[in-house]
Amino acid sequence: MPHQQNIEYAGTPLSPGTHKLAAHTVAKSDPQPNLGEIPSPRLCFYNSLGVIVVLVALGILATRNLKMVPGRLQNVAEMAVESLSGMARNVIGPGYEKHVPLIGTVFLYILVMNLIGLIPIFKSPTSNLSITLALGLTVFFYVQYIGIRSNGLWGYIKHFAGPIPAVAILMFPIELVSELAKPFTLAVRLFGNIFGEDTVIVVLAYLSATLLPKWLPIPFQFPILLLDLLVYFVQALVFTMLTCVYLSLMSHHEEESGAEPAH
Repeated sequence: MPHQQNIEYAGTPLSPGTHKLAAHTVAKSDPQPNLGEIPSPRLCFYNSLGVIVVLVALGILATRNLKMVPGRLQNVAEMAVESLSGMARNVIGPGYEKHVPLIGTVFLYILVMNLIGLIPIFKSPTSNLSITLALGLTVFFYVQYIGIRSNGLWGYIKHFAGPIPAVAILMFPIELVSELAKPFTLAVRLFGNIFGEDTVIVVLAYLSATLLPKWLPIPFQFPILLLDLLVYFVQALVFTMLTCVYLSLMSHHEEESGAEPAH
């Protein structure tokens, strides 16, 4: 069994072989700490289930006794619904109403999964590619369903041929590959940003624990934790905005193809 060395942070002994992404403690094993390790899919799955339970509970509490003069929780819920509905209306256009439940769920689900990584004993489920890929595939299949429902099967297939029949044979494979790549680009973008932020926190926490004397408890990662609040919100917003864009392109394809070309 390899020798493991305990370290101290702010005068507190740390157990070897473990670390917390958002806590102000890290651990060191000999010879090198395992910094920036991707959380296991099982752990991320359980954390994501916990997020679902929390969101469902908050939704039930916010809508259980609706009042003309809303309380705090109902007021927050109404503001969230109005903001997400406005974003969907501006990006998707006519018919956006039927997509608001998906848009709202995607945004809140990703945002909360990002944020729980700041709690010491939790990991951000979105820092694992399995979770983000599942989200990307969910959006992908929903977009394809809307495309077939809005345009019919033949109109859906013509969508990949482009607006110019003369180059359809060239455009079809390009558009098809581009469409198939969308869930993977969504997944990798979200995973890369969240995992990168979590890794930076771990590295800075490790440096704080190893380089600074125990009488100088200055957490190097604290400014990054504050910045992460913005980054996590932006990443959830980007994923949701791209979902809206894909829905707009697919659901309004027939309208766009029949419009007069711009001069």
